[in-house]
Amino acid sequence: MRKTFQAMIIAAAVGAAAIGFAGNANAEPGGVKVGTLTCDVASGWGFIFGSSRDLHCTFSPDKGTPEHYTGTISKFGVDIGYTDGGVLVWAVFAPSSDIGPEALDGDYVGATANATVGVGLGANALIGGGSKSIALQPLSIEGNTGLNVAAGVGAISLHAEAAAPPPPPPPPVKTFIVFFDFDRSDLTASAVDVITEAVRVAKANGFVKVMITGHTDTVGSDTYNMALSLDRAKSVKDEMVRQGMDGSGIAVDGKSFHDPLVSTGPDVKEPQNRRAVIDLGG
Repeated sequence: MRKTFQAMIIAAAVGAAAIGFAGNANAEPGGVKVGTLTCDVASGWGFIFGSSRDLHCTFSPDKGTPEHYTGTISKFGVDIGYTDGGVLVWAVFAPSSDIGPEALDGDYVGATANATVGVGLGANALIGGGSKSIALQPLSIEGNTGLNVAAGVGAISLHAEAAAPPPPPPPPVKTFIVFFDFDRSDLTASAVDVITEAVRVAKANGFVKVMITGHTDTVGSDTYNMALSLDRAKSVKDEMVRQGMDGSGIAVDGKSFHDPLVSTGPDVKEPQNRRAVIDLGG
């Protein structure tokens, strides 16, 4: 008895769909095809005399940048059973190929007819958007499973999502220079003052990546000065960590005497070359 009653309801629904569908089954939307609209449809229980589903859509124009829309799709008619979420794809037609941004924003209406028992049978175009000049012609329905019988007038509302603002430019690199006494890697009082200011600026501006590069003058061998320059960079890092910086974001390097601030010959005790450079960025 239950199966017979269900079959009677389905037959009535399909009959109503046929009446609504026959008048415009052969109608084609006018204008120029300007792209496709692909919508993910939320799943949910159907109910008699109406149903609605949330939409998350992407309009892919034949020319230009894709646009994103949210909205709902409603069907007023007979709706029986459960339909899983699926993907609906429409061809988008407009009076001309030159449509502006967010042209699909608006409400769409049109006669629909659909009967599904494991597979969709079809639907009519919807008209709406800017100046009611946009037509949506169904291309395919994927993932439409379960028993769902719908007939009547369909209505879709689309709302353009605001484009995400471009990411902010990375903050400019800020540089501080710490100077050292001859042949030393320990910090002077003035060096600590410079590091304290660097830490303050880093915290105030959200700098999480720090590069510290140590340097030497030209007195001594390259091997010795390479180790000394690296020790100077490590001394600066240790002080920054002591003042609250995250050591995992601080990298150190040594250049020996190969990148002087002041060019000199060999064996010259140039104070400006005995330094560590702090670069804040990121």
